[in-house]
Amino acid sequence: MKSIYVALCWVVVMVTGLVACSDDEGKTIPAHTEAEKLWIAQNQAYFQERKAIVEEDGQLLYQQLVVEDDTLLYRVLEVGQVDSVPTIDSDAKVSMLGILPVSKDQIVGDSKGNPVEMTFDLDSPDLIKGLAALLLQTHKGERVETIIPYQLGYGEKDYPYPYIPLCSTLQFTLTVKSFE
Repeated sequence: MKSIYVALCWVVVMVTGLVACSDDEGKTIPAHTEAEKLWIAQNQAYFQERKAIVEEDGQLLYQQLVVEDDTLLYRVLEVGQVDSVPTIDSDAKVSMLGILPVSKDQIVGDSKGNPVEMTFDLDSPDLIKGLAALLLQTHKGERVETIIPYQLGYGEKDYPYPYIPLCSTLQFTLTVKSFE
């Protein structure tokens, strides 16, 4: 009887442990390797450093935009048309250059490091949350630099093309060309 009780407790502990280590699709999430833990720590440190940069006048260099429970950083480099903002149903034509700032690897741009033009459906579930939220308040003609934490980017999974490692901070410089 005691062995049945022990076996039953063991089964309950194992099932509870496996459920706690799975994602929403029921797949087990592997533990982070030491290299992944280092990468995550470097990305978090980069974001926190940028968040704390103060200009000579005492103002923070980057403004903060809260999206759900997370925050992205941005600063306006060139002002756009004040009366021209998109709606959630808009498609935004954007010229952008992006990097993984921790590794300095380019992720969006042409082979010479120049910005590329892309059109984003602002209502698309495929558009990362941080970029969608920022574009919804960016004016036509405005040039913006943004730093997006992994929670508002590609999350805790690797992104295959272009390759972006899990938990990567993203940095984009973009100019909004038009909204349709």
